[in-house]
Amino acid sequence: MNKALIFLWLLFMQTNLFAQFNPDQSLDSSIHTILVHPEGRPRDLPIIGLNDPGVLTISFDDFNFSYQNYFYSIELVDDQWQPVPISPFEYTTGFAQNKINIFNVSSIAIQPYYHYQFNIPNQQCKPTKAGNYILKVFKDGNPSNVVFTRRFYVVNSLIGVYGSVQEPFDGAISRTHQKIQLSLDVKQLSYFQPDQIKVVVIQNHRLNDAKIITEPSFIRGNQIEFNSDRDFIFPGGNEARWLDLQSLRLRSDRVQQLDMQGGLTKVIVKTDFSKAQSPYFTFNDLNGAFIISNSESLQSEYQNDYANVLFTYKPPNGIPYVGHKLYLIGDLTQNKLNNGSEMQFNGLKGLYEKTMLLKQGYYSYQYILRDQEKPIPMDDFKETEGDHWETENSYTIFVYYTAPGARYPMIAGFSTINSRQNW
Repeated sequence: MNKALIFLWLLFMQTNLFAQFNPDQSLDSSIHTILVHPEGRPRDLPIIGLNDPGVLTISFDDFNFSYQNYFYSIELVDDQWQPVPISPFEYTTGFAQNKINIFNVSSIAIQPYYHYQFNIPNQQCKPTKAGNYILKVFKDGNPSNVVFTRRFYVVNSLIGVYGSVQEPFDGAISRTHQKIQLSLDVKQLSYFQPDQIKVVVIQNHRLNDAKIITEPSFIRGNQIEFNSDRDFIFPGGNEARWLDLQSLRLRSDRVQQLDMQGGLTKVIVKTDFSKAQSPYFTFNDLNGAFIISNSESLQSEYQNDYANVLFTYKPPNGIPYVGHKLYLIGDLTQNKLNNGSEMQFNGLKGLYEKTMLLKQGYYSYQYILRDQEKPIPMDDFKETEGDHWETENSYTIFVYYTAPGARYPMIAGFSTINSRQNW
């Protein structure tokens, strides 16, 4: 093999590894509002039990002006979202590729689109092993023509997971951060060793900032405890900001202006300011999630319209943050800190700005400020939202277990806890 071929092969392998490492990719600009969630629970992470009757609902909108032949497949991956070296027939029943047959053409909406939807598991496709999965949607039965990928989780509850939210012992952060204390019951596992366990804790839906621990604090028989001062510490943050876009004819409290002339409606959201110095105020929020809904039609899925929504944030004295980047986060940006969520500073207005194309619904969001040279996730909300021990946050806990001789780690334990459950 000559050097040119070797170089191309290495480049191909690096590209594939990079693609697999990011399980949530959007590869077609015509696809919008990709949702993967348990049926009837649009605010929850895409998690199903291995032997439970529940299903995941997957839906998306396509701005193409004609029907497209979309197919889907699922792939079992390890805890690093890398492919597992086993045949798909070992972890699924049904077919390797499945066509998406359910769709609706948008009505009423100014923006035309096709709305596609399906459920997993179904008679044609059912995962048979617990673990991390990647859903792939592609065109015309061609697996290389992928339009988007999304992660989901299948759980086999062999490990009991018991957790609570506590104040950190460190007095410097006891009133601003939250500590997760965990206890695992592993009596159902045979030949258990501590190095076979990995625990992942996610605050709200911030998947990229999950905390991962492999070393327990104590082991007492079948009980494993994680309660170290350094483990599972999260910034408390603040209750999420909100935006009501259920109507594009009437202005909600957070909307400054609606411009309905010339195509899609333009929504200008009232300018946001830092809440770091404001006292804590409790109210029910969505913890960064959103709900697709419409106050003026019956079928939100395919009668909701789209709007160009302008978010603005004014820093103190209208001066940009030096050496830092400001991000708009929540499910509306997949909680990713990248170009898709980064706010841009407008020197003429003294404001950070970000325009997003959003479907009608009720949205919650926050702002994160990250140092470009030395990012400290513990300080994400310090300058923008403020940090409060009292803030209501939800936490998702996954316990990965690699059995002796296994080729990948399964999800053998799962739980969700809320910071308010201790009140």
